[in-house]
Amino acid sequence: MNTESVNNRGKGQQGFTLLEVMIAVSILTIGILSVVGIQYHIVNGNTNGNVVTHQLNLAQRIMEQYKNQSNPNSLNNSTLNNVDETGQPGGPYRVDVVVSNPMGGTASRFITVTVTRLGGIGGHPITLRSLTQGNGV
Repeated sequence: MNTESVNNRGKGQQGFTLLEVMIAVSILTIGILSVVGIQYHIVNGNTNGNVVTHQLNLAQRIMEQYKNQSNPNSLNNSTLNNVDETGQPGGPYRVDVVVSNPMGGTASRFITVTVTRLGGIGGHPITLRSLTQGNGV
């Protein structure tokens, strides 16, 4: 057997150098960090979407309560602090309701409901406006 062929492998069979391994690990690390970054933005976007959905549902619930009052003259401005998405106490939302008389008469009222998340993720106010004559109209 030729000792020269045993000790001196061909150039293509020498294996990886330390530099090649470091470059491969660096590329892999950049790829993993990119995936983690994208995952963070996806989770954050989903959380913001859930907050907006809760705010909108709460605003619609409060608006319907005001619109279903039989006498629009009895509607007043109000603020609910620390309510949950169903309007019950103990949640992270503030609800501001403003009732105005746009035409000066007694037949209808303009209702504005604004829901804001207090602290945490989200916090952009959601506002609904409606004109009502009472009794759900």
